[in-house]
Amino acid sequence: MTIDTDRQLLNGLRKGYEDAFVELFNRYGRMMYALAYRYLKSEEDAEDAVQSAFMKLWARRESLELNENIGSLLYTILKNHVLNEIRHNAIVVEGNWEMSREAEEADDSFIRQMEKKNQLELLISAVSKLPARKRDICLLKLMKGFTNKEIAEQLNIKVPTVKVHYNQAIRMLRKYLLMLVIAICAFGELWK
Repeated sequence: MTIDTDRQLLNGLRKGYEDAFVELFNRYGRMMYALAYRYLKSEEDAEDAVQSAFMKLWARRESLELNENIGSLLYTILKNHVLNEIRHNAIVVEGNWEMSREAEEADDSFIRQMEKKNQLELLISAVSKLPARKRDICLLKLMKGFTNKEIAEQLNIKVPTVKVHYNQAIRMLRKYLLMLVIAICAFGELWK
């Protein structure tokens, strides 16, 4: 009985009878909605999927064959719509995730650059407090990347002298920076 009724509805649909369309919607709409909701997890998206499937059916009504199973056809149209929606949502989520990851990396990069700049400024400030010979050697070694031999040639001194001054400068910088860190921590404790 259902097959004949579906066939009659299909024939009416092919002829453009709106009441046949409404009857098909009443017959299959809820089942299609439940199926769409099961996969899309959204009432609005499920309603849109059902509406889209019926709109496509209406648009193709004149090319439908009388022996087509209307339920299977509607299921296929709905399934394709749902799969496309899931793919689209996955692409959107992936795109949003990618954008947020890039923004986070940009933030991290900016923070790292600022920290590096602050550290460099702190180091330059500490180096500037060294005695002249030690300061010159540190600046050539740290800022310009000169080797001990190049520094010795530049300052017209021996390589062992460069090594001694540099090692003493490093010890002085460590001591100065350690005292600075202790002072900063103590200052932070005062504000708690």
